[in-house]
Order: sequence, then C-alpha cells, then structure tokens
Amino acid sequence: MTDRRTFVKRMAGSTACFAIGSNLTFGKSADKQSLNTTNKPVIPDNPLILFDNFHAGNRASYSWDSKFAAAKHAGFDGFEFAVVDPASENWKKAMAHFWKYDFKTWGFHWTTQAVIDAKALEIESEIEKIIENVALLANMPIRPYISLSLSGKGELAGATIAESGSAKAQDRHWKRAYKIIGAFDKACTENNIMGSLYPHIDWICDTPQSAFKILEGAETKTIGSAFCSHHWYANSASETLDFVLRNKYMERLSYAVLTNGVFTPTSFKAVRFNEGQIDMAWLLAKIYRFGYSGPISSQGWGIKGDPFVACKQFVDTIKDLKKRFSDYPELNPLYS
Repeated sequence: MTDRRTFVKRMAGSTACFAIGSNLTFGKSADKQSLNTTNKPVIPDNPLILFDNFHAGNRASYSWDSKFAAAKHAGFDGFEFAVVDPASENWKKAMAHFWKYDFKTWGFHWTTQAVIDAKALEIESEIEKIIENVALLANMPIRPYISLSLSGKGELAGATIAESGSAKAQDRHWKRAYKIIGAFDKACTENNIMGSLYPHIDWICDTPQSAFKILEGAETKTIGSAFCSHHWYANSASETLDFVLRNKYMERLSYAVLTNGVFTPTSFKAVRFNEGQIDMAWLLAKIYRFGYSGPISSQGWGIKGDPFVACKQFVDTIKDLKKRFSDYPELNPLYS
C-alpha cells in the first residue's frame, strides 16, 4: 500500500454527489477536464459550514447567538450541531435563535458507543435514539444533513493510531456496527435525509476502508462515508486519496470535513486551516477535481486564541484558493 500522503496527479475517475439540506438526490459524474490555461476547471460552490467546536474549551463559553453570529459574520453558509439532543432544553434554546440567521444549509452530528463491549447492552436503545433523532430533524423547516460516528475506545485502544480502532476490531464489533449503521441508513432513507458515516481515529470506523466495510456489511442503500481530512491523514493505515475516491461508496459523498493538524503516530492536534501538516491547497484541488459540490465543514477543537479569527481564516483561505485556481490555473497543485 502506498503512503496516504503521496501527492499523485492522476485523476480519480469516480462519481460525485451533492446535497444541500433537504433533498435526497445524488449528482452526476463530473466531466473530466484538463487543467490548463485554455480550459479552466469548474470550481464547485460548496456551502461552507461551521462545526460547533470552534467555540468550545479554552476556558471560555459562548451563547448560541454568539456562535451563530460568528458563523454568519465569518462568511459561513451554515452551522453544524455536535451531539446536542433534539429532545433537550439546550436544543430548544438553540432553535429559538437559529432560524433568524437564515443559513442556506445546516448539519447535525451524533455518536454512539454501542459498538464497544462496555456499551453493547445499550445497542437497542441507542438505535431507537438515532431513529428518533432522524425523524425529529426531518420535520425541521430545512432538513439538515446528518453524520453519525461509532465512538468509544475500550478494547479497541492500541499503542498507536494505526494499531487502534478497526485494527483491533473483532467480529462482534463489526456486527454491532452493521446493525447500527443499517438502522441509520433505513431511517435516513425513509425520512429523505442525507446521512453519512463519520470516520474518527481510535474508533472502529477510523479509516476510509473501515467505513466502506461497514457500509457494505450493513447493506446500506443511501448513506455514504464522510471524508474527514484530519482523521484520514492521522492514520497511517489509510489508503491514498485517489484510491479512496475510486471506491463505489464515494459516489454517495455528501459531507466533507477539511481540518488541518499537527500529527504524531499516537495523536494529533487541530490547528488553523493553513498552519498544519496537510497541504490543503492540494487536498481542496483533489476534492474539486472529483466533482464534489456538497457541504464542506471545518472543525476547531483545541485551536488556541480567538475562535472567530480561527474559523474566519478557514473561509478566507477557501475563497483565496478558489480565486487562485480560477484566475491562475497553473497555480493549481494538480495543473499539468
């Protein structure tokens, strides 16, 4: 297996899909275009989403209004809630302010630990909660996209990131994952909601190939795998991006997270968008060439300093890169 960080220039001839909020529809294959000065590549107008962890930690707390206003003023098109129970009072407080900001689209992330042994007895109630969440969100004025992660280390913990999660999973773990994701897929399909399985280091779904294994084992019909740059890059077992984009399940791609970081074999730390180890210009060019036009979120857990400055840097850098690729195709990392 080649190293996942290899900057190869061969285009992945795969299909792309898009989703903004409400309709369960997939896009068509993107036309292959040569990157040269006479034939500029089409650059998608992906909605940019602020994930709700930029304003967490760092000895500070922010109101829902403050977070929504930060997203709006920074230039984001939407906001993504992270593990806020739609049946809770906190959710009601958020919704009392959310709609006045008139976001184009929005997202919702949920997680369950029912894959690991310590939480396995809760799998039925966890599935019921997932189904309930999907049904509640489907009745919103604008339906969000939903991502679901299968969290929990427990017996899946290993000495390094690559030796943890899916590397230690046994048949019982995979079967639980199939059951949960199968129910999630069914709920999303029945409620016309875009759903994605979210890969995360140290957990059973930690690499793109582990996500594909679960999607196949669960016999999913509509949900796909999210692409998360930091979790992909952090795990040395992850396949190359070209290999990932050629997988049939990436035809369902409807959610991408572009977050940078500083990485070691045992950990990673999120940093501002253009300050980490990942070449984000190259990665964005690959996503554009693939033809993805759906939401792009960014995360800010643990990033130091002013969260508004940090999240705005993401929007500003994306806009600058789009302009660079459009005005000067030869400065696109994939130019040939």
